[in-house]
Amino acid sequence: MRKNNIINKLSKEEIHVINLMKNKLNELGVRGYIVGGAVRDILLDKEIKDIDICITCNPMCIINQLKEVKSFKYYKKFETSTIIFNNGIEIDLIRCRKESYSYPGVLPEVIPSSIEDDLYRRDFTINSIAYNIIGNEIIDRHNGTNDLELKKIAKVHDNSYTEDPTRIFRAVKYSVRYNFGLEDIDEIKDNLQNGVLKFISNDRIMREIILLCEEEKWIRNILLCKKLGIFNINKELLGKQNDLCNYSDINHRIINLFLSLRDREDRNIFTDNSVLNRKLKEALVKYNIEIEKVSHFTCKTIDNFIIYDVLKNLNEYELILYSFDYKNKYKIYNYLNNLKNIKLKIRGNEIKELGINEGKKIGNILKYLLKIKMNTMIANEENLLKRNLGEILNGVEHKN
Repeated sequence: MRKNNIINKLSKEEIHVINLMKNKLNELGVRGYIVGGAVRDILLDKEIKDIDICITCNPMCIINQLKEVKSFKYYKKFETSTIIFNNGIEIDLIRCRKESYSYPGVLPEVIPSSIEDDLYRRDFTINSIAYNIIGNEIIDRHNGTNDLELKKIAKVHDNSYTEDPTRIFRAVKYSVRYNFGLEDIDEIKDNLQNGVLKFISNDRIMREIILLCEEEKWIRNILLCKKLGIFNINKELLGKQNDLCNYSDINHRIINLFLSLRDREDRNIFTDNSVLNRKLKEALVKYNIEIEKVSHFTCKTIDNFIIYDVLKNLNEYELILYSFDYKNKYKIYNYLNNLKNIKLKIRGNEIKELGINEGKKIGNILKYLLKIKMNTMIANEENLLKRNLGEILNGVEHKN
């Protein structure tokens, strides 16, 4: 342990909250530590994303006596809580614990314990550094600060990737984010070849994939996944320019990754989970089922109405999916920029005035007129209807 007042590198509002915590912990005789990502990023002079504080008692013992708490959520099973203070600062308050895994990939059993055990359960050495709030000292039992200087991602203990295979995805994320080397690359590859990801659910895998795609260097994340053997990727499609695809949107990145996957087994992770946006997942599922149907109509026809009739039933995500096929791209652009906005000026009542009262026939006439308007771009379908009613009726009847 060594003295190092890292709190001075926090914002004024964050320091205020930490001092509130420090005073209350001192008063109650409870030890408290800033842990994980906040310590890591402060030591790297990076902007911190969140503050986690481990304490040696149940968080409710502290929360109930803290001033300036605006709201909080408490999770009894793991004795963790999220607190929002009046000044807007949010922290996670967690009881120090150790974890045990009954078999690979299972969620751990949690047992209240010491800061030493809490740091041992961490994924990587650079995330196993703690800061004693009261003693103003760094606790680094696994040489995390040294690994920060050496720029490497290394596990804390043996069997780490077998216990929790999601750590493989996090190793990728941190390696790319900080441009650090992967100390355990051979072990990770061996675990993947032995099928370690089969021990965890699609939901857990999908959550990690989303986190990879949320990163600024998301394409590099996926390419490292390919190198390790997590995914088989078509590199030419990954990150491909597409005017309909806005890569600042995470869902669009997910679509692009999905299309870049070569193996159906990998795509099944995207279509069989409860994590993705509902409309997005529906689009991915339908794409797998109906790709031949849609491609047949959109790729092989120049009939504007047929293109419209097929594409009008697709949501925004489906349209993006199909637009990556160059045969579809310009037809989809045509639909979005032109066909989608074409409306008939004439209504059913005007057709009734011509002596046609059957509802189905009126509907078929309107559909027929819309088809003509889309394919010829006529400006006034009312004149067309009056002058060519017989021909239109014949066309409608012949079609049916």
